[in-house]
Amino acid sequence: MEFLNCLLDELDWAFAGLMGAIAASWFHQDDLKNRKAWLIYLCTGAACAHYLTSMVSSYLGVVEPRSVAGVGFLLGTFGDSLIAAVIRAIKAADLLSMIRSRFGGGGR
Repeated sequence: MEFLNCLLDELDWAFAGLMGAIAASWFHQDDLKNRKAWLIYLCTGAACAHYLTSMVSSYLGVVEPRSVAGVGFLLGTFGDSLIAAVIRAIKAADLLSMIRSRFGGGGR
């Protein structure tokens, strides 16, 4: 039981980030066409919140637990926006012409 409490204490910021990712997913519905993209989207938000909340909250001087959870929520939405921008950049890139310009290609 103590292990479960310790695990929940460690994952509280990830949970706040996951909630932020779910809230931000409403605004990025056009990028989330399949389940894999949606899962990556949510996991990135939770991971950003879990790993960056302590650094950002100590940098900003936030010590109140509710405020730290709010920082985790915002970092979860930031992680989602980051992945949405990467997905849009990959879709907009003309990879075939870039490969041809770098490595030369047969101009048919």
